[in-house]
Amino acid sequence: MSIASIKKIKKLFSDLQKARREVVLPLITLTVAPYFGFIGVIAFNPNLFSKLVGSGSLSIGIILGFILILHIFLVTLTYSYLANKKLEPIIRKLIKTQSM
Repeated sequence: MSIASIKKIKKLFSDLQKARREVVLPLITLTVAPYFGFIGVIAFNPNLFSKLVGSGSLSIGIILGFILILHIFLVTLTYSYLANKKLEPIIRKLIKTQSM
């Protein structure tokens, strides 16, 4: 392996780390903040989530818990899309460069 190819591999790896950080950090924030907010309300003000919606038998906590699950599902789909769009091309280049 030549010095030039080692430098190229280091550059691609650095690009991969940067791209991964740009994808993962915002999504972690979008995952953790609502979850801890939900858990915080359960811990410090559980009566807020125990209120029933309308005259039905569903509480605010059940509805917001379901919305939180849907939110996390959308964050997961977003991660899959961004990983395929931004991270996979760099990984392919890295593997191709390394196998030369």
